[in-house]
Formats: sequence, C-alpha cells, structure tokens
Amino acid sequence: MLPKMANIQPMEPENENQGEFGEYDRPSKSAVKRDMLALQDLGKTLCEMPYDKVKRAPIGERLLIEIAEFHKCKSFGAKKRQMQFIGKLMRDEEHEEVQAWVNGETVEQKLKVLHLHAAEQWRDRLIEEPGLLATFIESYPAAARENLNPIIRQAVQERAAKKAPRNFRQLFQIIYRLIEEKAEADET
Repeated sequence: MLPKMANIQPMEPENENQGEFGEYDRPSKSAVKRDMLALQDLGKTLCEMPYDKVKRAPIGERLLIEIAEFHKCKSFGAKKRQMQFIGKLMRDEEHEEVQAWVNGETVEQKLKVLHLHAAEQWRDRLIEEPGLLATFIESYPAAARENLNPIIRQAVQERAAKKAPRNFRQLFQIIYRLIEEKAEADET
C-alpha cells in the first residue's frame, strides 16, 4: 500500500501587497541614479555660468563657495571631483527653484526679456517711421523729457551711411530705460 500524501496547499502572502510585482515603497536604483545625474548636470550648468550671474541664483552659501572653488581648479580630475561634490550638495538645495532660475523661468527674467524685445521693436519702428514718436510718447509719457528727434535722425543717417551704430545703440538704451521706468511705476 502507498503512503498517504499530505495535503499541500500554496502559501498565502502575509500581507496583500507581498505577492504583487511592481509595487515598491521606494524608487528603483535606476530612478535614484537618474535623479543624481540630473542634479550633477544642474550643478555643471551652474559651474559653466559666469560667477557673477551665479551669485544671484537661489542657492545656498555653501554651494556658492564650492562653485567658486570649481573655477579655481586647474586639472581635469580635480574639476571632475569638484563637480561630483557640487552634485551631492545640490541634493540639499531646492533644485526645482534652481532649475527654474537656470531656465530663465523666473518672473523678473521673463519681464526683462519682454522689455528688451519691446525696446528693440520700438527702436526699429521709430527708425523706419520717425512720425511714430508721438505714439511712443503717448505710451511712455516720460519720453517727452528726452530729446529723441535728433537721436532718431542721426540713427537713420548712420544706417544709411553704414557707420558705426552709436546713436542706434543710444536710442535703444533710452527706450529700454523708459520702458523699465514705466514698468516700475506701474508696479507701485
């Protein structure tokens, strides 16, 4: 006679998520590594920027000091080690805010770009049609105190004679300053 077989039943998982695949409590190693490499790339971008600009970035004092140290490094190996250390320090920073600043997504930077474009457009329009000066003065009343007619006339002459654009630049600077002043006055 054959021995009696034990009734074998499959083991039940201790908790309901134990038997399912794909549900983890933490990110995978690959995801962590991608995040770390992204932070190193952000640190590299900061290091490649002029230091005077980086000083205005929304970063901590320690990171700013280490970026200054990066600029002092001479050898490739030293720069690489410093870059990795900067990537490690980036973990402690508000990297979304820093990334937004690097991308130029801050409100101040966007406004500055808009003002620069507006100044370029007004300059070009005034040189092509000097009669638009009255419209410009209506839009920017502070322009009435500036003597723009001679500057516009000289900029037109410079362009026709293919001379250095001294008055062309001066006109742009005046227009840009007027646009900035009006924007500041509108804020208050």
